[in-house]
Amino acid sequence: MQVTVEELDRDVSCWRVRNTALGPDGIPGRALVLSLAALGDRLRQLFTGCLRSTKFPTAWKEARLILLKKENRAADSPSAYRPICLLEEIGKLFERIVATRLNGHLSRVCPDLAESQFRFRRKCSSIDATMRVRSLSEQVVSRGGLALAISLGIVNAFDSLPWDTIRWALEYHQVPAYLQDVIGDYLRDRYILYMKQDGRNIRR
Repeated sequence: MQVTVEELDRDVSCWRVRNTALGPDGIPGRALVLSLAALGDRLRQLFTGCLRSTKFPTAWKEARLILLKKENRAADSPSAYRPICLLEEIGKLFERIVATRLNGHLSRVCPDLAESQFRFRRKCSSIDATMRVRSLSEQVVSRGGLALAISLGIVNAFDSLPWDTIRWALEYHQVPAYLQDVIGDYLRDRYILYMKQDGRNIRR
């Protein structure tokens, strides 16, 4: 269960180019990148301890709710705002380590994710999906045919997936027990923090 130097360095590398909003602790992801030389061993020990105890720390499960106003929408309409939940960067880094191990298991032991699944698979981004669609359409058009693309958007597809179903899928695919337990703890006792109009912070 030991988190390796290579594992940590690979998963922290995404912050070298990203500039994301600050989480509840106010520490940017780029600070993790800059401090990796000094804190790398301690972070590895911390994450290894989390894996061995099969715990996802409570502080990393609290998200600060922010509402972003959409353009050209009435301010008094709920649909005028896009909610985002800001999490602590160190918790997101641990998420990446868990997710990478889960994907590694699925690719080695299981049937793996479908070839047409372009997110959550290593070196298969949404840009790759776009390029595949472009390649397919160019092939059809070059033969004198027509290409028709249909796009489906499923509202809250990930938010509505029952957690019991996730646990069942982990067991079905024989994911190592420690990963099942860490993910189970990750899904328990999650909270959002938000500010009411009177300035009070609410934890729900």
